[in-house]
This record gives sequence, C-alpha cells and structure tokens, in this order.
Amino acid sequence: MAGVMSTLFQRTWWSLLIKGLAALVFGLLAIAAPTALLKAVITIFGIFVLVVGIVATVGAAMHRKESKMWMLVFVPGLVGIIIGIISIVAPSAIAVIFVYLIAIWALVIGIGELYGAFKLRKDIAGEWVPIATGALAVLLGLILLIKPMAAGKAFMLLVGFFFLVMGLLWLLLAFRARKWHKVVEKTEAPPQT
Repeated sequence: MAGVMSTLFQRTWWSLLIKGLAALVFGLLAIAAPTALLKAVITIFGIFVLVVGIVATVGAAMHRKESKMWMLVFVPGLVGIIIGIISIVAPSAIAVIFVYLIAIWALVIGIGELYGAFKLRKDIAGEWVPIATGALAVLLGLILLIKPMAAGKAFMLLVGFFFLVMGLLWLLLAFRARKWHKVVEKTEAPPQT
C-alpha cells in the first residue's frame, strides 16, 4: 500500500470527505427545486465547484513534494476554481453555457479520477469506488455534451442525482482512505519501549 496514489488518497482523505458532503448538499438542492431555483442553483453550483477546487488545489499543493502525481488533483482543482468564480459572479449570463461548464468539469474530474483509480488499483486490489466515481463523472459529461438542450427540470434532476451518487461515493472513498491512513500510521509507528 505504499504506492503513489494510495499515499495521496491516505493523506488527503479529508478533502474527499468535504467534496462528498458538498456534493450531497448540492444534489439535494438540485432535486428539491429543479426549475424555480435554477439561477440560485447555478450560484450554489459555483460555490460548490469553488470549494472543491480550492480543497483540491490546496491538498495537492501540500503534497507536491511527496507525489509526482499531484498535478492530477491540482489541475482539475484550478479548473473548478475558474468555473466556480464565473458561476458566482455572473449566474444569469452563465445560464446559457451552464450545461457545457458542467459537462467539461465532469469530464475533467472523471478522467482524472479514472487515471488515479487505475494507478490506485496497482496498490490496492479490488478497489472499485474511484473507478465508479470517475466513470459516473465521464458519463454525465458525455450525456450533457451530446444532449445539451435537454435542460429544464429533467436536466436539474439528472444533475442532482449525479451529485447525490458522486457525493456518496466520495464519502465512501474518504472513509476507506482514512482507514488506509490509520493502518499505515500503525505500521509506521515506532515501537513502544
């Protein structure tokens, strides 16, 4: 379990926890008011993506000396910060391109998660959660790019469902990574005298 990706997940399990909780909150809001609060949801989405982006970039930057793979978390984090700021500053103007922003963000996140997941599988056999989150994100991105005008209530319900599932998977991965971190801490602890 001493591989690069498992070490990165172990040390930044808290960022997965925050991302999971933020995704659950956003998913519930998107499902509760799919059309009436689209402008508010765009702003909330912007806040969510900004928080996830900041957490990802800070977590990656903190461990850049320990892992050559830190850019896999840092770059999607920067993309999230940019998209988050645009969504918060100009929610009305961004409504037109909102679908494309979510699609691009989902693809960037998904590809990064899938790449990291396959690196992680070298260290931890049978770990499926990061693969599921990456595949789900890529699927959402592709659906939104192929059918961008299928918006409205169905669009918001789809996005809400996606974030609920993604949030649950991130929470599951956070608790697993925390468990891995505790196991590593116990094995690396100096012997008691």
